[in-house]
Amino acid sequence: MSLSRRQFLQASGITLCAGAVPLRANAAGQQPALPIPPLLESRRGQPLFLTLQRAHWSFTQGTRAPVWGVNGRYLGPTIRVWNGDDVKLIYSNRLTENVSMTIRGLQVPGPLMGGAARMMSPSADWAPVLPIRQNASTLWYQANTPNHMAQQVYNGLAGMWLIEDDVSKSLPIPNHYGVDDFPVIIQDKRLDNFGTPEYSEPGSGGFVGDSLMVNGAQSPYVEVSRGWVRLRLLNASNSRRYLLQMSDGRALHVISGDQGFLPAPVSVKQLSLAPGERREILVDMTNGDEVSITCGEAASIVDRIRGFFEPSSILISTLVLTLRPTGLLPLVTDSLPMRLLPEEIMTGTPIRSRDFTLGDDPGINGQLWDPQRIDVTAQQGTWERWTLRADSPQSFHIEGVMFQIRNVNGAMPFPEDRGWKDTVWIDGQVELLVYYGQPSWPHFPFQFASQTLELADRGSIGQMLVNPAP
Repeated sequence: MSLSRRQFLQASGITLCAGAVPLRANAAGQQPALPIPPLLESRRGQPLFLTLQRAHWSFTQGTRAPVWGVNGRYLGPTIRVWNGDDVKLIYSNRLTENVSMTIRGLQVPGPLMGGAARMMSPSADWAPVLPIRQNASTLWYQANTPNHMAQQVYNGLAGMWLIEDDVSKSLPIPNHYGVDDFPVIIQDKRLDNFGTPEYSEPGSGGFVGDSLMVNGAQSPYVEVSRGWVRLRLLNASNSRRYLLQMSDGRALHVISGDQGFLPAPVSVKQLSLAPGERREILVDMTNGDEVSITCGEAASIVDRIRGFFEPSSILISTLVLTLRPTGLLPLVTDSLPMRLLPEEIMTGTPIRSRDFTLGDDPGINGQLWDPQRIDVTAQQGTWERWTLRADSPQSFHIEGVMFQIRNVNGAMPFPEDRGWKDTVWIDGQVELLVYYGQPSWPHFPFQFASQTLELADRGSIGQMLVNPAP
């Protein structure tokens, strides 16, 4: 699109007015505090209630927008459970649409995974009992309603799910939720002039917005103590990948991926976070200086002006989160642990290889999702080699399994990608070593899918039957 001189001057005037009375908080004094989702824990076998309902939320100062949410707020509470627990969840659908929910990364049998087979009509409930039998990790729950996943997640049906175990409890790392251990749920949206999110399905690919949100706030800050701070990062965007770095160039210390701790911390200057991917990082705040996490380059003035006349995919601001240290330095501060896991991550020998291609059009290996078709049949307790190719870069998730990345476009994966995972960014070709740890059945199959939610809604999903171990 080309801008005429009249359009440029009109838009410049709009921009100046917007600068005089800012709708979007971006100056340091106007940054909102980071919203911390309430913590919901299972105690003494009591059920956890998750009510899916309409709510209101303030994405910009002085506005309240209609949204969807869980338990009365945009996004849902953070759920924390322990390895060895049997957790009863009670989902209640108080919306006017059918909804199905799932917990991404949870290692449970197919009937407990949610999805199309566990659809909740309006006013209906679903109450699974989930056996938690996996290592400490950061997961997330989201709507995965067939053909409606993208808009329902965008509307607010998502939240963080934490698993703790004896290892996570004993490590000398921050673990006080909302004090030195923070959930950081990153999304991109497009807001109208009244601060209400707008969603329109793109003609191809996935939705990208121009406004960056963290836990539902734009460019928020959080006050932290001097010392180590733990951030649990989740990319809950429909399709946008983020490259994160610190504003002053200091290192990000990666301690965990999708399925739990890395063997040892990995220090990086830039960190990729693909849709559906989770990573935990430690940030050293002992020097007392304020610092921000950012993600690339912000829109130029011309890009912003262009955005008044057509939807923009360039972020207005790339500020993710500002960390503001407060108080005095503790008398004793722990150093970064040398090891996080007592043993190296095991590997196995694949018994077969599979190839999957995600083209520019929806579908996997040229086939659209068919709920009556099983695309992969495997055996619980075995390993396979999966080679994934994508014509357009996108994120990919596999239910009910854990995998290790063996190579990316023929090269070794980065050190921060060498732990157990369930979600991977594909830009070219990726080879995975997949472990089938959970069984599924024909009426309750696992799914593997593009984590570009619009592509999944259009059919980039396959179904997997994992026969129980004898």
